[in-house]
Amino acid sequence: MSEGSAQPEEAEELRVSDAMVSRVVTCKPSETVADAARKMAENDVGSVIVVDDKGLIIGILTEGDIVRRVVAKGLDPRTTLVKHVMTPNPITIYEDAPLSAAADLMSRKRIGHLPVVDRDDRLVGIITRSDIIKYAPGLIELLYIRA
Repeated sequence: MSEGSAQPEEAEELRVSDAMVSRVVTCKPSETVADAARKMAENDVGSVIVVDDKGLIIGILTEGDIVRRVVAKGLDPRTTLVKHVMTPNPITIYEDAPLSAAADLMSRKRIGHLPVVDRDDRLVGIITRSDIIKYAPGLIELLYIRA
């Protein structure tokens, strides 16, 4: 670069909205774990967001939850209700937050799925470790090594 030429502007930091998936699979707390697992399989996702009748987030159910809280305990997924095994009041992140903040939060809280909300706390997406790695491979250390 010759003397006096302008430095390139620093690239704008990626936001959660840049990497999140907008199509979120949801279920009701009154559904069975088997129904929720079927939704996960049909949509090739590792979690469902549990919403109330108004569409507000009240929980999350992940594949890990099903393994630890249903299968490992010998519960019947056809009769066990999501509300009894979900993680209530999941941690969320705003869609305009920096992607690095999502990676840091997931690392600190040891979670792999993060519901994304707008400033009115309405569900607008979900972000996972895989989504972050796809868009910002440099955050791998934050997600895995520091944890």
